[in-house]
Amino acid sequence: MKKSNEIFNKFLLIYIILNLFYILIGSYLVTEKYISIKIFSYGYIPLLTVNLIIILILLLTKKYKNNKIDIFLLLIIIFAIISTIFAYKPMKALYGEWMRYEGFFTICYYITILLLTSFLKKEYRKKVVYFILTLGFIECIYAFFQKFNLFNVRTIIHSNNRWATGFCTNPNFFATLMLICISYSIGLYIESNGKLKTMGLLILIYVFGMGILFSNTLSCIIGLIFVLIVSLIYSIKNKYMKKYLILMLSLILTFILTQKMNLTSIGSDFIKTKSQITELSKGNIDKYYGTGRFEIWSKTMKIVPKYLIHGVGIDNFANVLDGKAMIRKGYIIDKAHNEYLQILVTMGIFSLICYLCLHFIIIKNGIKETFKNHEIYYILPVVGYIIQAQFNISVIEVAPIFYISLGLLIYRDN
Repeated sequence: MKKSNEIFNKFLLIYIILNLFYILIGSYLVTEKYISIKIFSYGYIPLLTVNLIIILILLLTKKYKNNKIDIFLLLIIIFAIISTIFAYKPMKALYGEWMRYEGFFTICYYITILLLTSFLKKEYRKKVVYFILTLGFIECIYAFFQKFNLFNVRTIIHSNNRWATGFCTNPNFFATLMLICISYSIGLYIESNGKLKTMGLLILIYVFGMGILFSNTLSCIIGLIFVLIVSLIYSIKNKYMKKYLILMLSLILTFILTQKMNLTSIGSDFIKTKSQITELSKGNIDKYYGTGRFEIWSKTMKIVPKYLIHGVGIDNFANVLDGKAMIRKGYIIDKAHNEYLQILVTMGIFSLICYLCLHFIIIKNGIKETFKNHEIYYILPVVGYIIQAQFNISVIEVAPIFYISLGLLIYRDN
């Protein structure tokens, strides 16, 4: 029995790493235009099938260990089915919006990979973290090549600027990946022993920090600030302030260096946002604040009551105006640019409640366990992602990594 459990644990570790490997290779093939993002998204369907088979094996072999979060995972899938049935475009709800492809099958993949990751043996979990860092490092180096026009890598030119996107389709999505990676690196650095390992993690923090700055994504800087706040509390509690001060000095120097070399616009964006917040506090509202997000959010909130119960349909945001899309500056708006608002308007209030409860329970228990077990690195990426999600969108190149990170935070043995 013990031997069979060990074989299963090793299999599960390899399988989760293979999922991450698929994200890395699939995203690269999309970037290089060897395959379309639609084909990449379809790859999640066979992976979902394998996930369901493994879950069935867990149940039949009595390896399943109950956890109250499973209730919310099941409810999310049930409400997703209801949303798909009553969707404005049911086929779109199944497979997702064009160029997004975050439909019912993809949502179920997210939920099942989270569930499977939560069964991973404790001593194997850090191996998954290191593979995520490897994945992020590869994408970050590729983004450096894009930014500095090296090795003729495929690069998007936008308004005469070279975008740093890694293997993602947008700098914002790349920045989210970098935020997850730098959060893991910060946590591992704080807990590290040995000069060589500590120095290596500091270098990773520098590399991933540059990646965020190159992306010019302010939402991920805000996410990083919250990660640093949690890290500060942990450092004070466990007397790691010397390490924390070195960390802050490294990040500040990275920002100054990047700003001086005109490789980022984060500084000016931050000043602009601060000015907008000041105006909002005075009651001066402009629909263009937050690069148009305020306009999108305000319009979305007006139509929420119409779709309150089951939503307009998974990934049917482009049909919220009686089948038509919001238009801004000539572009179709197909996401709410706030993940929780997106869930509310496309999947309904009950789905949103389930997601909020799921995230709250995982974070609450995660903070307690990671602080107690000196494993702060597991909680930081989840905190950072959820903060940036208030201003960003979920995408199939990055979201699965977040759900795997959530799974790593669940302690079924407790």
